[in-house]
Amino acid sequence: MSEYFDKVDENDRVVGKVGRDYAHFHGIRHRAVHVFIQNKAAKWILQKRSASKDIDPLLWTSSCSGHVDCGESYSNAAVRECHEELGILITPKDLIEILRLSPCKETGMEFVRVYYQTKKFETFRHDPKEIRELKSYELSEIMDISLHSKPMLSESFIHIFNLAYRKLSKL
Repeated sequence: MSEYFDKVDENDRVVGKVGRDYAHFHGIRHRAVHVFIQNKAAKWILQKRSASKDIDPLLWTSSCSGHVDCGESYSNAAVRECHEELGILITPKDLIEILRLSPCKETGMEFVRVYYQTKKFETFRHDPKEIRELKSYELSEIMDISLHSKPMLSESFIHIFNLAYRKLSKL
């Protein structure tokens, strides 16, 4: 059974709904979120996607990411994904929006809202169906990986991280 998302126009206005597989195969605009999270040691958490993922399996990406469901707000999607993928409980008040991206090839034709999650957690309980492993990095290490080890990172993450880097470095 396919997931369904809001199908949106070039201005991010809902114009219908679309199945996940159809949206990805045909390049239909829809919505997603990415969340950057630091642990209590102030290192940035990245996730390695599980081998069973149909897009970018076994590649590293943002701390948490996912699609916005039909009728859901971006911030509520970020809260939901943080709980589903990492087992952490947050509210929209714990999020700072740092970037809005328009659909492009690198984002899979997704309007993307990028958030920084302000709470610091010691441990995470990740879903093994979604995530193979989690690692923490200094921001400079992630930049170095994005410049020199691109095959280990998802294309969407490289695109988003390069655009968000300056804002993340000021947090």
